[in-house]
Amino acid sequence: MGRKAAKSANQTQGQKRPREDVEAGSPEKPVKRKRQANDLSTVELYNDLAAESEEIRLEAAKQLILKFSPENKPSSTDVLKALNRLISGLCTHRKAARFGFCVTLTELLRLIFAPSTATIEGLELNVETLLKKVEKQTKPEGNVSGLERRNHLIGKLFAYKAVLQSSILIEPELAMDSWNELLDLIYEMARDTPWLREECALVLVQTIETLPAEAKIEPCVRAISERLVSYKIANTPEGIAIWLALQEQHADTLPANVWHDNDPISMKNRPKLAKVLKGDIQSSLGSDESEAVKSGATNANPQFAWNTLLSKVLQMDSESKAARTDAGKSQFGQLWLSIVDAQLFGSSSSHERKSWGFKLFAQMIGQVPEWTFPALFSPNFMRTLRNQTSKNDRFLHAAALLAWKAIARRAQSTPESSLPIIVELTSKNGTADFEHSSKAETLEKMALAADDNVLRKIVRHLHSLLVRPETTEQNVADHRRQTIADILLNIVKHYTKYDDLVAEFSKKDNWLLNTLDLLVEHAYFNPSQNAKARKTPSPPISDSSRAMFQERLSSCLTRLQPVAAGSQTSFGVIVVDKVRSKAADKALEQIFKADESVQETLEKAYETFDVVKVSDTSDGKASVSQGLTLLYAFTFIQIFNGDTDAIMMLHDLDASYKAISNPKKDDSSESQDGFIEILLSFLGNTRTLFHKIAIEAFTAFAPEITLEGLRSMTDILDTEETLEGQKQLFAQGDEEEDVAGSDEDEDMEDESDVEMVGDAEDNESNSDNSEDSDSSDSDSENEDDDDELTQFNNKLALTLQTSGLAANGDGSDEDSDDSDMDDDQMMALDPHLSNIFKQRSQITGKKQREEAKQNVIRFKSRVLDLLAVFLDKQFSNPLSLEVLLPVLRLTRASANKQFTDRSAKLLHSTLAKSNKPLPQLEDAESAWEILRAIHEEAKQGGASTAHGSACSAASLHAVRTLVNTDADNYAKVVDVYAESQKNWFMDRKSEVRDSMFSQFLNWSARSRTTAKAEAE
Repeated sequence: MGRKAAKSANQTQGQKRPREDVEAGSPEKPVKRKRQANDLSTVELYNDLAAESEEIRLEAAKQLILKFSPENKPSSTDVLKALNRLISGLCTHRKAARFGFCVTLTELLRLIFAPSTATIEGLELNVETLLKKVEKQTKPEGNVSGLERRNHLIGKLFAYKAVLQSSILIEPELAMDSWNELLDLIYEMARDTPWLREECALVLVQTIETLPAEAKIEPCVRAISERLVSYKIANTPEGIAIWLALQEQHADTLPANVWHDNDPISMKNRPKLAKVLKGDIQSSLGSDESEAVKSGATNANPQFAWNTLLSKVLQMDSESKAARTDAGKSQFGQLWLSIVDAQLFGSSSSHERKSWGFKLFAQMIGQVPEWTFPALFSPNFMRTLRNQTSKNDRFLHAAALLAWKAIARRAQSTPESSLPIIVELTSKNGTADFEHSSKAETLEKMALAADDNVLRKIVRHLHSLLVRPETTEQNVADHRRQTIADILLNIVKHYTKYDDLVAEFSKKDNWLLNTLDLLVEHAYFNPSQNAKARKTPSPPISDSSRAMFQERLSSCLTRLQPVAAGSQTSFGVIVVDKVRSKAADKALEQIFKADESVQETLEKAYETFDVVKVSDTSDGKASVSQGLTLLYAFTFIQIFNGDTDAIMMLHDLDASYKAISNPKKDDSSESQDGFIEILLSFLGNTRTLFHKIAIEAFTAFAPEITLEGLRSMTDILDTEETLEGQKQLFAQGDEEEDVAGSDEDEDMEDESDVEMVGDAEDNESNSDNSEDSDSSDSDSENEDDDDELTQFNNKLALTLQTSGLAANGDGSDEDSDDSDMDDDQMMALDPHLSNIFKQRSQITGKKQREEAKQNVIRFKSRVLDLLAVFLDKQFSNPLSLEVLLPVLRLTRASANKQFTDRSAKLLHSTLAKSNKPLPQLEDAESAWEILRAIHEEAKQGGASTAHGSACSAASLHAVRTLVNTDADNYAKVVDVYAESQKNWFMDRKSEVRDSMFSQFLNWSARSRTTAKAEAE
C-alpha cells in the first residue's frame, strides 16, 4: 500500500499543473507531499521490522505502535491497512520478520482493544472480524508453491499467537466463543499438520503460562485441557508439554484416564512416556486414535517437550535434599537413565535418536546443577560419546563434538564445575584413555580454568587414577598412567598464576606440591610391605612407567626453573627434600640402592647440601651458594634417576664448596676446574632441564671465576675436531696407557670415548617427551652400522664358501673335520681375508672420525653457551676481554660453519651493548696484548666477511676499554691501528678488511664530538 502511494505521489509530482492553481495557492499539493513523506516513513518502519538486528526491530515496532495508537488519533482506514500489513507480513520465510511483525501486531491489538484508551473514529473491529481478517490475509491466492503455502500456515499461527498474547479474548471481557474458535483452529493445525505441531504446542504452553490466576479464566484453561483428548494430542511429545504446563497451576482441569495418577512422570508411566517422547504414536495410542493423529514430521532436533520435562523434574528435585545428595535416586537421574540413556543412546537406537541425545545433553550440561552430573554422564551416553568422537568418519562425529564442546564451555563458564566434570570423564562411566590429544587438552583447559582449591582436588583425583587405573592389564594401565602424567605436566606448563601461588606457598596442601609429590613417589619409590592397600598401585608401576614419571618430573622442573618457590628456593631442592623425606617413610621403598661407600658419600653430600641451602640466602656470596645448591640438587636427581656416574660429581662439588668457603690460592684453579667440569657435564645431558640448570648455576658462579678457570673453558674452543682432539677432551687420564698400547688399543679407546659422549645422549632417546628426545641421529647411525655389518658378513661368507669352508660353523664335528683346510689353502685365502678386514677397518675408521668430530663440536658448543653467559652477565669484568680471541678464531673461514655465524652474532650482540659500564682495568698490559692479538687474528680470516666484521667489533671493544681507563691510551691505540694499516697497504694479499680502519676512524670522530659536547 505504502509503495503504491509513494509511486502515485511521484507520478503526480511529475505532471504539469495549470499555472492558475499554483497562483491560487491551492493547498492540495502540500497535503499530498506530507502524505507521501508519511507513507515513505511507514514503509521504512515495516522494512525495519524484518531486520536481523533485534534492536532495530524493537525500535521499528515502537514507532509503528505509537503511530497507530488511539491516542494519536489515526484514521480507521490507516489502522485497518496497518493490521492487514502486519498480518500479511507474518507470512514470510524470514524468521526475524515473523518476530518483528508478531510483536508489533500483539501490542497494537492490545492498545486498540484496551478499554481505557481513546477510541478510533470509524473503526469497526471486534474479535470475530479480526479472526476472519486473519483467515483472509493468511490464505494463499492462486496456484502457489508448497513453500509459499507453508509460509502462510506459519503466518496464520503467528497471527493466532498475537491474538492470544494480546489478551483481547479475555479482557476487558471474556469472549468464550472466540476463545474456543481460536483453540479449535490451533488444535486442528496441530493434529493435521505434523511439522507445525511443535510450534502450535509452544503457543499453547506460552498462553497457559501467561494466563492470570483468576476464577473467570478457568473455563479457558479447561477448554485447552479438554481439547488435548478430543484432538488426540495428549499422547504426543507436544501433548506432554501442554500437560505439564497445565499441571503446574491448573492440575484440577486435567482430563482423566490419560496418564496413571494424572502424572506422566510417575514410574508406572515411564515405558509409555519413553515411547511418546520418541514419537512412536502407533505404540503409545490405540489403532483408532493413531489413525486420527498424523505421525510427527522427522525432526533433526529433540522437541521442546524434552526440555520441559527435564526442567520439571529438576524443579521437583531442587525441593528434595535426598535427591541432591544422590543423583541416582533423584527424579532427574532416574528419568535421564530410563528415558534418555536407555532410549536415545541404547545400542539399538537409530542415528537420529542418538543425535537427539547429544543435542539434549549439550542443552542440559549448560543449565543443570553439578549434583546431576553423575546421572547426566550416563553409561550409554559415555560409550556413544567415546565411539563417535574417536574417528572423524563416524556418522555422528559432529554431533558428538557438539556435546564435547558443550562440556568444555560449562567448565569455562563455571570453573567450580571442572572437578565433577573431570571425575565423570575419567572414572566411573568414563575412562582415562583418550584417542586424540585434543580430548586431553580439553581436560587440561578445564583444570586450568579452576581456582587453586578446585585444582588441588583435581590433582588428588588424578592421583587416585594413577594408583587405581581401573584395569588389570599392565599395558593398559601404563597407557592410562602416561595420559594422566601428561595432563599433570601440561597443567604445570600452562598454569599462569605462579606469582599468586608462590605467595601462599607455605600451605602444605598445595596443588603444585601435591603434583611434584606424586611424581616423586611413582618415579623413585615402590610401596613396601607396610604400605596400606589403598595406597598400593594396582597393577604395580612398571619400569617403563617409572622412567616415564622421571621424564615428566624433569619436564615439570624445566618449566618451574624460572619460578622461585618462596624465599628463592629452587623446585629442584624441594624435589630432593621430598625424596629424602619419603626415603625415611616405612611405607615406601626407594628404587635406588646404594652400597655402603656410596651411601656414605651421599650422606656427606646431604650434609653439605643442607649447609649450602642455608647459606644460599644468608651469606655475602648468596649467588654462588645458589648456584651450588642447584648443582647439588640436580646431581642428586641424576643419581635418583640411576646415573651412578653422577656420584663422582659430588666429590667435585664438595671440593668446589670448600674452595669457595675457605679460598686458598693453590686450590682455587683446581676447584674451579672441577666446578666447570660439572657444568659441562650438565650441559652434555640431553634434557633441556640440565642445560638450563648449568646456565643458571654458571650465571651465579660467574663473578667468582678466575683467569685460570676461564682459560680452562676457552682452551676447549681451540681443540681440533678430530680423534686426537676428542682424546684430549675426554681421555686425558689415559694418555700413558695410550702411549704404551698398540694402534688397535688406541682405536678401541677412541671408540670408548665416543660412547662416553654419544651414548649418553642415546640413552635418553627413548623419551616420548619431545624436548627430551634425541633419537633420530642414533637410529640412523644404528641403521648404518647394520648395513655395514651385513655387507662385511656377506663378503666374508662368500670368500669362505668359495674356499669350501662354511661361514657359520654350525655343522657337526664330522662335517667340520671334512671341511678343514690345509696350509696351502689357508695361505691362498689369507690375502682375500686381509683385504676384507682392511676394507672393514677403513669404514670403521671413517665412522669413528666422523663421530669424534661431532662429539667435539657438541662439546665446544656447550662451552660457547657458557661463554655467552659470561660475556652477557660479566660485561664489565676485565676477564671478559679474555673471551674475545678464542671466540674470534671460531669465525674464521676455515672454522666449522656451525660456529662461524653463531660466534660472530655472539660478539656483535654482546659488544654492541652500550648501556653497561666498560671494564675497569687495573693492569692494562693484558688488554694491550689482546688488542695486538686481535689485529694479528684479523689476518687469518680467509676473506671471511663474518670474521673481519667480528675482529673489528672486538678491536673497538678493547679500544673503548683502554681509552675509558686512560684517555692517554688513545695515542698508543692509533699506533697499533697505524701499524696494521701499513702492513695491510703493503701486503696486497692481506686478508684484513678495510672496514676495520674506517670503523675505528668513525668511532674516533664520534667520541671526539661527544667529548667536545660534554666539555661545553
